[in-house]
Amino acid sequence: MLTLTGFPPDNPQVIELYWSLPQLQARAHPNLARVQKALMQHLWHVSSPSVAIDTSQPLVYADRLRIRQPGDAKFALGPHQDGGSVERWEHEGYGRGGVYDAVFAGNWEAYDPWDAAGRVDAVNDLHNGLGACSMFRMFQGWLSMSHCGPLQGTLLVNPLLRLATAYTLLRPFFTPVKGLDTNAVDASQRDAFLDPDNWVFTAGEETTSELQGATPGHGQEFPEAMHPHLELDRTMVHMPHVKPGDFVIWHCDSESFSSTIHPLILTSCHTAIHAVDKIHQGAADSSVLYIPVCPVTEHNARYLVRQRAAFEGGTPGPDFPGGKGESEHVGRPTRDAITSAEGLQAMGLEKMVFGSDAREGARRAVTAANAVLGF
Repeated sequence: MLTLTGFPPDNPQVIELYWSLPQLQARAHPNLARVQKALMQHLWHVSSPSVAIDTSQPLVYADRLRIRQPGDAKFALGPHQDGGSVERWEHEGYGRGGVYDAVFAGNWEAYDPWDAAGRVDAVNDLHNGLGACSMFRMFQGWLSMSHCGPLQGTLLVNPLLRLATAYTLLRPFFTPVKGLDTNAVDASQRDAFLDPDNWVFTAGEETTSELQGATPGHGQEFPEAMHPHLELDRTMVHMPHVKPGDFVIWHCDSESFSSTIHPLILTSCHTAIHAVDKIHQGAADSSVLYIPVCPVTEHNARYLVRQRAAFEGGTPGPDFPGGKGESEHVGRPTRDAITSAEGLQAMGLEKMVFGSDAREGARRAVTAANAVLGF
């Protein structure tokens, strides 16, 4: 009898499986590789040709799967951002790449969430939190394994583009003159509370260490009371209806899109923040395979070395809970289950070749990655 572990413990919806045959085949599918490449190259850019990153071939980050049953109310993730929390304000976190320098310099309009140059050196797991991702993901995402629509245990997003990121980063520097009585709030009181004249800039001795919703080792959370101007109670919107084979991806601190595993993008929906339905009100399961989009960098290759060893041993990847994992599963698939060259290279099982990204930095990234992987 196979005992499934995951979250929540008493009735797992997110399953601690990493190396099942469907997961391996999905990650290695040439169509998925083509879509991931298109997403990296057409939505992202690299402002400096010397930055060591290759976006012409994706790498595998072996994540889990979700099977959310109708009526479930436990796997209810509130509005949040992936990719760390306090790291966004720290010099040794995102500061290493200068990702948000424009925002902190008072020129938030110049913040470019699609420039990969600063992301290569940024550290989004500085505090080694549970569930933190130590690879650079251009997108988090999932491959749908079921038909699913709004209120059926699916994803919600907030369509505020770079505005929400800028607001989040600058929120610690502003405080209300007059608070809001949450026990008796009408529309006029709320409007008065949110009015710019009710908020003052705090600097110098008035600055505090509070980073609303950010705790070391945890993702960025968005309780409504801490980020009131985002009005998340009415601005979160659902992903459209998806069917098996649809690939839904979202920028970890900026935007979200829904696309198909075939070469065409179906729909797009920008977001800075995402969440999950509080209650699965559908009649069938809402099932996905978590598959992000990761470029080739030396840092990502170092993770791939450890992940490759985990795959060969049947244990969870480095970022996930340890233990025996699938090591004792009878008939556990091996590398023979991966039949495409793209899949083997993405797993670090074969030497990577120079792709269509001809930049100097791309070639250096591939060369460094192969050296790290032992090729």
